[in-house]
Amino acid sequence: MKLNLTLEKCAHTSGGHTAKGDKNAVINRIVIDSRSLKAGDYFLALKGARNDGHDFVPDVVSRGAGGVIVSKAVPALSPQVNCVMVPDTLQALQKIGQRHREEFSLRMMAVTGSNGKTTTKEMIAHILLKRAESVLCTRGNYNSQTGLPLMLLELGPAHTHAVLEMGASKKGHIASLCALAQPVVGVVTNIGHAHLQSFGTIQDVLQAKWELVEFVAQNKGIVALNADDPLLNEKRERLNCPVVTFGMSKKADIRAENISQSPRVIFDLMIGASRQKIRLPVPGLFNVSNALAAVAVAIWERVPMNEIVAGLEDFSPPSQRMQIQYGLDGFVFLSDAYNANPDSMKQSLDSFVQAFPLKHKLVVLGGMKELGDSAEKEHVHLGAFLSTLPLDKIFFLGQEGEWVRQGYLESKGQSSFSIFQEQDVLRQAVKKDLSSNTAVLFKASRSVKLEEIYEPLLR
Repeated sequence: MKLNLTLEKCAHTSGGHTAKGDKNAVINRIVIDSRSLKAGDYFLALKGARNDGHDFVPDVVSRGAGGVIVSKAVPALSPQVNCVMVPDTLQALQKIGQRHREEFSLRMMAVTGSNGKTTTKEMIAHILLKRAESVLCTRGNYNSQTGLPLMLLELGPAHTHAVLEMGASKKGHIASLCALAQPVVGVVTNIGHAHLQSFGTIQDVLQAKWELVEFVAQNKGIVALNADDPLLNEKRERLNCPVVTFGMSKKADIRAENISQSPRVIFDLMIGASRQKIRLPVPGLFNVSNALAAVAVAIWERVPMNEIVAGLEDFSPPSQRMQIQYGLDGFVFLSDAYNANPDSMKQSLDSFVQAFPLKHKLVVLGGMKELGDSAEKEHVHLGAFLSTLPLDKIFFLGQEGEWVRQGYLESKGQSSFSIFQEQDVLRQAVKKDLSSNTAVLFKASRSVKLEEIYEPLLR
């Protein structure tokens, strides 16, 4: 699909040449990662914390870029290169994404929260695809100030729905993403201790996530909120738009009863007096809440119950989110290593213990990042929590392990607790304990890259 975008005409001197801009350029695709560029793509040069995209302009031009969008002169740029000069390339990307989104009339949905937003977003899209012609769903971590406008640029005439994830690292981020995407349905999964380095307090996290609710309410949309979250419940009272609640609470509109794991999750879906047995193909008790959030949206979108049940029961989780994998020797790996914060760490550990009661249980953990001044305290608390669980061995990768072990020993933890600084050494230690009766949970923040521990063991 071509993006018919009107770009501001420009002319700037670059290395002795005047680069040109085509005001009515027809663009096949815009990329911000030079490695993903294909011939004919426009390359938009962003300046990041580590790299400046302008440094890669000569490379993309040599590989057949259809043009470049820049905010400063690039030395030795050929006069034949179609170049668009803008004051700020990030703002340009957002404006282009917004302009493209305005070309389409569709049901736009947005999901945010401290935990579970990716799985919830995937569940919603999977259920909608039982009936909708085509659903745009956020890929990977494209939920940011740069990622979301790139997702908007993938909108096409066939899309009847879009389910976009919205992340934030500071106040105002979600409000700006809402201005671009214009969602009419908003979902807040929960409020937890995530990104405290950026926000400071959990009340600041709440305010940031609530920006989605405020936007949808002001635009006469529908909001789905977690009835089990006291912070969300407190603010809900002042809303003047339709609200659907989900959770384990008896007061929730969409709720779950009779929850069990074996290791996959089974529960009774309750909507009023109606009861429906659901067998999720994934472990993790917290996935019940994610599923209920997806049901809340699906019910509002008038998806029949049989399609909702089918969508939940044939759902496949995103990579590294409570993903079960089996080794040739019969051992079980449970990977939940895409991200970690104090709340999600405890939820994963709780679910792991309940899912494999008869297995020899090992956990391979890594640091919880972006906690700022709370990092030491939260890792010590994690150690205390680990002391309450029936685990056979605990392996920790990284320097935060000393804090965790401190909390573990202070709370009289009895299991073997080992700290490692090198992946290869840790991998060999885990390998020695693998057998047909072993289950291993891998959980850490994304930057720890625990997949480099377990993927070689699976091979």
